Amino acid sequence: MIPRPAAARLPAGTPESDEILAQTADLLAVAVAAGLTPYLALETAVALGPPAVAGRLEVVMAAVADGRRFVEALDDEAARSPALGPLLAVLAGSERSGTAAGPALSRLSAAIRARARRRAMARARRVPVRLLFPLVFLVLPAFLVLTVAPVVLASLR
Repeated sequence: MIPRPAAARLPAGTPESDEILAQTADLLAVAVAAGLTPYLALETAVALGPPAVAGRLEVVMAAVADGRRFVEALDDEAARSPALGPLLAVLAGSERSGTAAGPALSRLSAAIRARARRRAMARARRVPVRLLFPLVFLVLPAFLVLTVAPVVLASLR
């Protein structure tokens, strides 16, 4: 395995974390679609995935190497890292039931990206409201002083 720095916490709900989680879900979906088991797909994600997630997944691999069952290690890490919870739950469910994880991982990736898109659109809708204050109290008075005031002063003379 590639040596990595200590596992960092992945903050949930930020655009960066959403994109990292979506990339990891896509990577796992491709690995599973290529015929790898969830365990081997997780090894691939540790080796090739984004460092923030790979560090957390490496904890799962270390727990399995220490003798824990794969599903238990996934559940423990999901409890420690809520941002990774849905991703690890898909892998654990696949491991428990033997169903294909690829379609679920693809749907999860699409859902994460859709959530990030909705969050970005909500932020974009707040921009005009935030720009209203500077417009009304700074730009509009400056416009009046520079354009209307000279005309009024000239007409009074």
